Amino acid sequence: MRLLSLFSALLLLTACLPEQQPSAPMAPPQGALPVKVITADTREVVEWDEFTGRFRAAQRVEIRARVSGYVDEIRFQDGQIVEQGDVLFVIDPRPFQIAVNSAKATLDLYNKELERAKGLLETKTISKDTYDKRFQDREVSQAAYDDALLQLEWTQVKAPFGGRVSRNFVDIGNLISGGDANATLLTTIVSVDPIEFYFEGSEADVLKYSRLYESNERDGTRGGAWPVFVKLQDEDDFVHEGSINFVDNALDFDTGTKQVRAVFDNSDGFLQQGLFGRLRLTTTKPFEALVVPDALIGTEQTRKYVYTIGPENRATRSYLTLGTLTEDGMRIVRSGLEASDQIIAGNLQMIQPGMQVQPVTGDGPKPGP
Repeated sequence: MRLLSLFSALLLLTACLPEQQPSAPMAPPQGALPVKVITADTREVVEWDEFTGRFRAAQRVEIRARVSGYVDEIRFQDGQIVEQGDVLFVIDPRPFQIAVNSAKATLDLYNKELERAKGLLETKTISKDTYDKRFQDREVSQAAYDDALLQLEWTQVKAPFGGRVSRNFVDIGNLISGGDANATLLTTIVSVDPIEFYFEGSEADVLKYSRLYESNERDGTRGGAWPVFVKLQDEDDFVHEGSINFVDNALDFDTGTKQVRAVFDNSDGFLQQGLFGRLRLTTTKPFEALVVPDALIGTEQTRKYVYTIGPENRATRSYLTLGTLTEDGMRIVRSGLEASDQIIAGNLQMIQPGMQVQPVTGDGPKPGP
């Protein structure tokens, strides 16, 4: 009976106690700044260098006549695409045809005289010297006839290769000079496909890529094909793919640069001589690397850093060795950061080294910008 009374008293006492409230989350240390934190992303990347340059036609020639005369015909439209061997200009052929006819008549005469001299030589009517003179006369007349035919052929000015022709610089009826360094310029023609892109690398670039070849960090052989990509001024991406096909054999003494050429397919004719472009060139084979948003990286004189969470939740500057930017604005980190490090991504303008902070992940309350 006494035990029952004691038990009843305990129940009555428990009912009178105040209801226990759930424990509240621990408040951050007094004065700690809440900051958003992220971790570095790991991905396979390729590093690039960028250069500027311009497209040039693989072939370009000034069209000049090899003979003088009056322009008789112009057989193209300004800016037209022409094929190799197309006739562009015709110079009045009549004087040259007359020269051919005259040379042919002379050649026929000397052929007959040589045949007659051959019979006379067999009967010893003429000397061997006389026969040799007739033979040489025939050879000279043959050369004169061949030259006259060639001069007649040159009255048709033909395209040496396929491409786009410029405007005509002369008109029908103009008297032009030809056959020497001061020959009249008739037009120009540039090839269309393929097209080349010229750019220059500095002495530092030359050394860098030479070291890459020596260390086997790049595939291929020195001076061999090396994939490149170009974007034009109105393009957001490097959409034109080509390859390096020439590296000059020396640096320029005046500029300290070396000229490099890449070649691009241009079957649609879109790329034109003189267009400016930015060229992207891979510097490494694909490799695994940490990447962080470029906007989080600060500068201290010549050093780059990000703020990370150190011991006792204090902001710490982690100094980095950086690579190039990826296409989505992430910066490659070559050293100075571990995948497990917590990187401060918010309230960066308020942080000082050693300041105590309260890390907030992406799922927690959003800190200030």
